[in-house]
Amino acid sequence: MKSIVELTDSARAHAERLGLLGRLQRLALGAWTSKGDLVVLDGTDQAAFIVRSRRIEVAADGTAVLVLVLDYPPRPAGL
Repeated sequence: MKSIVELTDSARAHAERLGLLGRLQRLALGAWTSKGDLVVLDGTDQAAFIVRSRRIEVAADGTAVLVLVLDYPPRPAGL
């Protein structure tokens, strides 16, 4: 299943400040990615995002896409 990444407003602003917006939008995370997982770029805590939520969008033709929403700062998914 194809996956795409969406960013919360705070994640988008942080990614833009770090110059990582394009890189995050091109991520190819798989169905194994779960809510609460950390996505770390460049090996630094400043570029750590959390999977806030995930959903499956199904088109009229039956094709499905997994949408992973990343947030920043990374806080527990229950908050």
